[in-house]
Amino acid sequence: MKLSSSPPQSLLTHSSGIAYVFMDPLLTRYQELKKTPTFANRSIAEKFPHQFLVFEPGERWVYSPGLDWAGLAVERVTSMKLGEYMQRYIFDVVSERESQSLKEQTKPVYAENAWDDFGGGGLFATVNDLLKIYQSILTVKLLRPETTSEMFQPHLENIGSLDKPEEYSLSSRNAIWNTVPDDVPVNFGVGGLINTAAAPKRRGVNSLTWSGYPNCYWWIDLNNGVAGVYLSQLVPTVDEKAIELLTEFEEFVYSSLDKS
Repeated sequence: MKLSSSPPQSLLTHSSGIAYVFMDPLLTRYQELKKTPTFANRSIAEKFPHQFLVFEPGERWVYSPGLDWAGLAVERVTSMKLGEYMQRYIFDVVSERESQSLKEQTKPVYAENAWDDFGGGGLFATVNDLLKIYQSILTVKLLRPETTSEMFQPHLENIGSLDKPEEYSLSSRNAIWNTVPDDVPVNFGVGGLINTAAAPKRRGVNSLTWSGYPNCYWWIDLNNGVAGVYLSQLVPTVDEKAIELLTEFEEFVYSSLDKS
């Protein structure tokens, strides 16, 4: 495979050519042959040691640790730890005091704390913290207007299998699409999936969304000025009741808007 140039933005849209091991059969087999630990959380390099290109950058979409490597790039450019950078330019701006880097937690959730700040999953926060961030995006307090607009635009020329949700396992479909109906077209913005058409009775066009493993979900609907978060501690991420409750919650939110 030739090495094509990969813009930094592709790390944020999971189109850089790298992939999570569990998203690619060849990487899964390679890890098995190399007997690499499934989770080595000490550093980004240890956790993701096999960062081969599995497709040409920009060729398609595959869920990846791109955000973790993007966070490392932020550290190199700013000479600050990612957690410090986020504290100064995100948490302090929106007056958060409870969010912290994963490695600084006082009550360990994992067997080993991390050495690095993981951009793709190294933060813990309260519901209030998350809502403050979402509100600051909706009110354009956190980012410049042009940057905010860029987040909610489709960035993939080739969406690949994102137009074929039926090809994914149920757990992957829940994680990627959550309440977005299969017949609603999608693309990827900066940091999350976007639906390029409105979801009936729910989120508007070009809403941004993503999820967390224990059936945690969020969405930001810039056009309607709405953001929501649904948090649980249920594993695995295939819980149909969680998706049903999230759908009812979202429909209730938008029906309330119609009545106001």
